[in-house]
Amino acid sequence: MQDGSNDNRGAGGRKPVKALGLILGFLVLAALCAEVGIRMFWPVGQTILQPDGERLFTTIPNSAHIQFMSERVGGERVIVRVEGNGFRGPGPDEPRTRPRWMVFGDSFVMGENVSYESTFGARLAERWGGEVEVLSSGVTGYGPDQTLLRMEEQIPMFQPDGVVLVLCSYNDLGDMMRNHLVALDGDGELERRTATASPDEVAWFESHMEVASQPGLMRLWKTHQRLKNLGLPPKPDATLIADYLRAAREDYRAHVELGETVAHGLLRDIYDADVAIYPDWPSSQYKVRLLPIVLEAFRDLCEAHEVELVCVVVPGGVDMDPNSWLNFDPKRYPTHRRDRLSQVFAEASESVGITTLNLFPHFEPVRERGLYVGALDIHWNAAGMDLGAEVCVQFLAERKLGPLVEK
Repeated sequence: MQDGSNDNRGAGGRKPVKALGLILGFLVLAALCAEVGIRMFWPVGQTILQPDGERLFTTIPNSAHIQFMSERVGGERVIVRVEGNGFRGPGPDEPRTRPRWMVFGDSFVMGENVSYESTFGARLAERWGGEVEVLSSGVTGYGPDQTLLRMEEQIPMFQPDGVVLVLCSYNDLGDMMRNHLVALDGDGELERRTATASPDEVAWFESHMEVASQPGLMRLWKTHQRLKNLGLPPKPDATLIADYLRAAREDYRAHVELGETVAHGLLRDIYDADVAIYPDWPSSQYKVRLLPIVLEAFRDLCEAHEVELVCVVVPGGVDMDPNSWLNFDPKRYPTHRRDRLSQVFAEASESVGITTLNLFPHFEPVRERGLYVGALDIHWNAAGMDLGAEVCVQFLAERKLGPLVEK
């Protein structure tokens, strides 16, 4: 016969174990809820870009991340979401019931510094009164060459009625030199090249993708530590312009003289200082010759698919923002012209028969209004995007072009 007191002691001993199990279960459930909540509503430490064999890198479908803006420019925390087709913002209508226009370009189109509703594409849709479907297909860091490849894939797929191609006159010329995807052949015609991202560039993308796969609470902690130790960037002086000029010479040598096909600096914003200051340099002249040849390919693509094409040239902050930390010493750089880069793009686009809107003369009279992020950030802000969309819609209407004009 067993002693009943042993059973009582056993039951009492199981109570702490049961309580501990409940506590552990609660903690696991809380961690799972936190993970789901972070992924759905606060995608900290995530990434929206991945390496790509054809375009060097591209967007990740159904991805999101948080863009942390510098405290110097307000410290905004912007959630950027990419839908299943790689667009920022809504995907295509199902079924299709409205005119469809697509907006292509780089970070000036993707607009990670503002909410989607404030981006250029969204403001176009709003100013068209919701009567036009606008798909925003910009990718941060893209040059015109990468955008051309993206358009060649997406225009047959989504069959838009029109395209707005946004050209960033700050660094789009140099992007094509660094990417090595296009060049001029011996006859001055367009040469397509197969280029690869450098191992360092690929490692950068892969490291961010690896971090994105980590638990949300771990990403949250790492981001907190990084932001806590993130100070303001040093204020540059005129010597940084000299760095840009040096980069232009090196990029030209690598692309033209050495014929390199390994791409570097994929997400760097390098001002085309050679064209803006010294238009007679070999690097400047090569860029100016290459641009219309590439734009011809955009034109021919849209004509082949019977798609209306409009180019919108947007100046970068260095040339338009009075609050930019990058300033030109007129004694050191007397040949610099703030409007030269925008003029180069506008003239190249018009020369191949593309309807072209140069925003420089529209922004210049109101530049003190604050149309750019400021400091070292060269991108337009919500006010600049809204003004750009307003001018674009008016520009098309005055010429009886665009989606709301009966053909």
